[in-house]
Amino acid sequence: MGNTASQQVSIAEESEERAPQEIQFDTVQPRLIKNPFPSYEGFLIERVLQNGRGTGKVVRTEHLTSGNKNKALIQVYTYTSTRPVDGTYVVLQFSQSEKFFAAHKKRPDKLIVKKGGWDPENAEDITTTADRRVFLLKPSQPGSSDVVFASRGSRRVITVFRNIRRFAELEDDGTGEAVEAQRYQLVTPHLRRMATTEESGGDFLEMVPSPFKPLDGAGKELGCLDESVKSHV
Repeated sequence: MGNTASQQVSIAEESEERAPQEIQFDTVQPRLIKNPFPSYEGFLIERVLQNGRGTGKVVRTEHLTSGNKNKALIQVYTYTSTRPVDGTYVVLQFSQSEKFFAAHKKRPDKLIVKKGGWDPENAEDITTTADRRVFLLKPSQPGSSDVVFASRGSRRVITVFRNIRRFAELEDDGTGEAVEAQRYQLVTPHLRRMATTEESGGDFLEMVPSPFKPLDGAGKELGCLDESVKSHV
């Protein structure tokens, strides 16, 4: 009987956590999302086939190189909410491909990245946590600089795996291979302006240098959780 009551409380808490609420766009900043733990170390990036076509799935890469570093750059949109939460609601979008992180429409445990077909189209216009692109960025535990990304504030968080070819998924917080597979840090990249021709779309920003395990031994790691985001969590 006690177990049943406990389960009912747990379900009620989760239902309240998932209840959609209004949010309003606040800021956007370029970041890298890094898992710093052994066996799961690396940056989140879209898995790309040999022909260069994206798979719509996220993996971790142990190395950032001149060929993939810009593909790992992510725009982190933050939002204010109508009710207090233990963290900050965010939307994640790869800068280069413009694909959004989101829960699969019919499989909420599956993580996808997708560019078009969203309503609203732009992240700045999102006004509800019911949008599948919304995640709750919160500390893994009080006082920690490690964070988790919970899909729409639920228990399902972005999870990577030891096998770097395995796609990231949305698993219950604290379950799966290890909790370290669900912990991340936001890294501030160093950016520089790159001049291009008008035909190619004008100037753009690229990262310099590769900030993590550079293959040529150059460069260095670029810090941990950014203070502007840390203040929200």
